[in-house]
Amino acid sequence: MVHVENLGDKYKDHDPDALDLFKECHYSKKKEGYTPAVQLAITEMENKQSTLVEGEQPKSATEVVADVLAENTKKNQFLQNVGIQAARPRSKVQNIEVQLEAEKRDNAELREQMAVLSKKVQETEQTRIKEQEEMKRKQAEMDAKLAIVLSQIRPN
Repeated sequence: MVHVENLGDKYKDHDPDALDLFKECHYSKKKEGYTPAVQLAITEMENKQSTLVEGEQPKSATEVVADVLAENTKKNQFLQNVGIQAARPRSKVQNIEVQLEAEKRDNAELREQMAVLSKKVQETEQTRIKEQEEMKRKQAEMDAKLAIVLSQIRPN
């Protein structure tokens, strides 16, 4: 809360939302940036905020931050600590639903990767078969030429 109050005039035109506060509180002056985990969370938050699902209202920054932190942390206190939201832990069903959604996304990505790899394997196998046939053809030509040369060298 103190950090939020000390932001001063930085947000003159508007009040900072949950995502702004998350960025403010997790910026490292020493490293002049964010840690990789924080940067990943920020990217995920921004993606969720910009993604619109048909038939649903766009999620607020607070909802997006709460969702991402709930997926990635065991005990999320950030929003409560900055004074935005009272603590309301997710139910086990909600946690399981969130996990299920994450697993579905992961599975879809894995299926895509498997399809790409499978196609590459098929292409490689076809190329190998063509090369093998070409080698057999060349060997047969070479054997025929060798037979002609040998028959010319040997007296009948």
